[in-house]
Amino acid sequence: MEENVEYNLMKGIFVSHGSPMILVENDPWKDLLREWGKRLGKFDSVIIISPHFFSWSGTFLVETQPKLECIQDYYGFPDELYKFCYSADNDVDLANKIVEEGQKEGLPIKQDNKWGLDHGAWIPLMYMYPEGVKAVTISITDLSAEIHYKLGEVIGRVVGDRNVLIIGTGSPTHRLELMYLNAKPRQTKFDQILIQKLKDGDFTSLFKLEGTKEWEIASPEGMLRPLFVVLGAVKPKKAEIIGYEVPYGGVSMLAVEFYS
Repeated sequence: MEENVEYNLMKGIFVSHGSPMILVENDPWKDLLREWGKRLGKFDSVIIISPHFFSWSGTFLVETQPKLECIQDYYGFPDELYKFCYSADNDVDLANKIVEEGQKEGLPIKQDNKWGLDHGAWIPLMYMYPEGVKAVTISITDLSAEIHYKLGEVIGRVVGDRNVLIIGTGSPTHRLELMYLNAKPRQTKFDQILIQKLKDGDFTSLFKLEGTKEWEIASPEGMLRPLFVVLGAVKPKKAEIIGYEVPYGGVSMLAVEFYS
């Protein structure tokens, strides 16, 4: 959004977490997550933004309790899926500093202790960091992409040159009704546009996608707000597509790594 910005050393990625069925299916996306985690290496903390942690109040919620407990926020799946769970210790100091800095900047943001790690957060973390990792989780809201980008900027300033990874999760195309109707898997025009802009490093124009015909047809999960938080935090110069697939009709999977 801004020219002549200062780039911090924070690492950022965006990744689709997929259906909870990934837990029991022979899905190659799990291998992608495992190998990606190994290549990225260890971090002091991971900040994760999931589309399933949504605050309708218009206020960003930052979890500040010592432990981020696993939330199995999916229903009607085979019993074996409920055997899987992943919790994490919270980086409480980092979480509190994000709240403090965000409030100084005039953002609607406050501490919370009622959430944990929903499946949009813990599924990627479980495969990328099976040995465990310290984490921070922050909600998205119904506020604009620009406000979420500003939240990312606040996160980036707080993190500075600390060894921290920020992860945004969600699916670019998220039409579950088409999946339930067994629609034929196919790439949407929105995915094509999004991927090309990411490859081109044309991050500013991503703000103009919302409300377009292609956006409405794709119905991006969480309105892609987790992606905009990552962009604000990292302020990338370029992006690399690590993986992309359309496993079901109406649902796509994307993995992107950003470089400052």
